[in-house]
Amino acid sequence: MIKETLRFTPERKTFYIFIIVYIFISLLGMYFTPLFDEDEGFFAEASRQMLASGDFVTINVNGEERYDKPALFFWINALSLKLFGINEFAVRLPSFIFFILTLILLFNFSKKYFQTSNAYISVIIMTCIVQFQVLARAAVSDNLLNLLVASALFSFYNFEQNNQQRSLFAMYTFAGLGLLTKGPIAFITIFGVILFYLFFTQNLKSLRRLLHPLYLLWTFLIPLPWFYMAYKKSGEFLFYDFLIKHNIGRFTNTMESHGGYFWYYIPVLFLAFLPFGHLIIPAFKNIRFNKKNIFLATWFLVPLILFSFSKTQLPHYISIGYLPIIILLAQTKNFKIAPVFFQILILLGLFFTAPIFIKFVTIDDVFAKYMLASSSTIFDKYYFVTMAFLFILCIAAFLFLKDRIIPLISIFCLATTFFIFKFALLQQGFVKETGLKLRKTNETVLMKDHYNPSLSFYAQRVFNISNEFKKGNKIFQKIEKKFPLKSTIIETKNGYIIIETK
Repeated sequence: MIKETLRFTPERKTFYIFIIVYIFISLLGMYFTPLFDEDEGFFAEASRQMLASGDFVTINVNGEERYDKPALFFWINALSLKLFGINEFAVRLPSFIFFILTLILLFNFSKKYFQTSNAYISVIIMTCIVQFQVLARAAVSDNLLNLLVASALFSFYNFEQNNQQRSLFAMYTFAGLGLLTKGPIAFITIFGVILFYLFFTQNLKSLRRLLHPLYLLWTFLIPLPWFYMAYKKSGEFLFYDFLIKHNIGRFTNTMESHGGYFWYYIPVLFLAFLPFGHLIIPAFKNIRFNKKNIFLATWFLVPLILFSFSKTQLPHYISIGYLPIIILLAQTKNFKIAPVFFQILILLGLFFTAPIFIKFVTIDDVFAKYMLASSSTIFDKYYFVTMAFLFILCIAAFLFLKDRIIPLISIFCLATTFFIFKFALLQQGFVKETGLKLRKTNETVLMKDHYNPSLSFYAQRVFNISNEFKKGNKIFQKIEKKFPLKSTIIETKNGYIIIETK
């Protein structure tokens, strides 16, 4: 039995203690870790500007209207900032809550349609894999999108089982909220999975029951008021920036050097699922082709294939299809602690050695080279002592607490959180430091591009993006090979520089 093999739930109390420990570690990381630019900084600053201006329609960052995403996630973040203040914790909390709600959905679905042991295993895998060690605590809209897509598809599956209209209405409601969160990709994913699932199960006639015209109208009415008001304010720019550039454009063009290949997500998948990556092949090799598993496999494959054809590719894009593969992994019968232990050990080893050996790697990117040259000030002796202690503790847990996975994954969660915190200090520490200094003064800076919106978030002030500079302007930017202007260096640190034009 899986439960007997893992022995991480001899009683439910052990499982819930782990969840409490996981949440505590996550909250610590969310509170102390600086915001990562550009994505976290973008969502944070756009939400802050909404709150500061009272304009909850326009999405504006540093003097630029940016309709990368619709408004729902920004509204929720703005509410959190209002309740908890302008800080990293407040801007990350909604995303983490959405992740926890997704865990609850995952647990309930697995328990209802599989076994209780599957539910426990699914939750443990989802909390611990590398992808969600990063994404679950990040101030980005992906966790809300994942929650809404999962809610819609679970509602669809419940409708298939019980034929209750409330499940169908819930599916269309979640799809509409998905449109208001991230645009067409939510609708395409939800109804793409449903269509292919019905095709694979030779049940396309069920489309008559599903395609309820009033419910479909309701789906599009949910985001319509915001799109209408945004169009009234921004005109055709909304259509171009949102639909043409950030939706169609991401599939047809490589944006910001985030290109890849058709097979790009295959290695990404195995890396994202560490320390449980070894379960992926057995899960699909031994899959039972019943309706439940066909539904899960379809849900995983639709976004995987869709984004594999996209010209713009980022690792987190296919996280929308990770829930079903996690449920499939939880059904495998060959769970052993040793492979999980060795993958955790390798990752802890990388956390320890990467800051040492990265200095000897030749890097063409000037910003990355200067940033990493300062790594010894962040990854100090206390960091290495802590990582060495966790490494030894992990070995001891494996040797003396055999077949107990909870201690191992708790150590892994702590080590990953600590590494992310230190890396954030290296990459974003000077951005935060400068922003907090500017908050206390009337001094202002300009920025040449949109890649550091968190500077404005920390300063609680808009710093316009411009390429037209006058004498005496101070400019905050990443270090480049050469400066296009005659200037004096005011301060430089960790790959960033503040200059004053002559």
